Amino acid sequence: MVVANQRGTGTGAREGVLFVKAGCRMAGHMSAAASAPSAPSKELSEFARLSGIIWEPSATFRDIAARPRWWPPLVIVIALSLAFSYMFTQRGGWEHFFRQQMETNSRMQSMPADQREQTMAMQIKVGPYFAYGGAVVGLPLFILAAAGIFLFVFRTLLGAELSFKQVFAICCYSFVPLIFSSLMALAVMLLKEPDQFDLQNPILTNIGAFLDSVSTPKWLYALASSVDVFSIWIMVLMATGLSAAARKISWTTSFMCVLGTWLVYVLLKVGGAAISG
Repeated sequence: MVVANQRGTGTGAREGVLFVKAGCRMAGHMSAAASAPSAPSKELSEFARLSGIIWEPSATFRDIAARPRWWPPLVIVIALSLAFSYMFTQRGGWEHFFRQQMETNSRMQSMPADQREQTMAMQIKVGPYFAYGGAVVGLPLFILAAAGIFLFVFRTLLGAELSFKQVFAICCYSFVPLIFSSLMALAVMLLKEPDQFDLQNPILTNIGAFLDSVSTPKWLYALASSVDVFSIWIMVLMATGLSAAARKISWTTSFMCVLGTWLVYVLLKVGGAAISG
């Protein structure tokens, strides 16, 4: 009986040793799997990025932050802006636009009639060049300035680990809504007569479009025109992109920073309109 007990004890000890060895091997496999590097995420194509900005902005902006290519949306927006300016010029829209501006400008109204006509003729002549220059030079400079400001706010003030290239790419893709607004404005322009088309508010997406640009004070008109559906969409995308790239900064904090910067821009815009008006 003692022998039997000894045999049982020996068998149990061997089973225990085998169980411990199996557990060690399993733990080793789990540790190796945990320490193994995760497979890199699939790189999105440019078309997938442009469509993903609309349907899956957070995931798309993470891909943009990892591989910050900025040129596709910027090139498309510039091309559409040039096409819009060209069609507006060909349809003779500049004369109606500057005559409308003349009616709301007290300085122009105080000028002699012949001098006023000379000034307007000069404006009609150089207007297209300013429009083309604004599309090719003005828009990229505006986005560069916005990227510099947001880089200062998020990296210097909030401590986010962001590079200028990342922020600039995020800003460029945040302006994807301009593709839709440009196409809509182009369609409306082609459907209307030049004297019925409002260059400042081609589509009814802001409060200023429902105000009379002649009788409304310029500062109020500038303020109302700033509250625009596409501007809000751009700000939401900007906040989403910066939050996704910074990771440690919440979307709410990101949006408040973007909104605060936009409010400063609107304040400067309204102040400039009040001074010129």
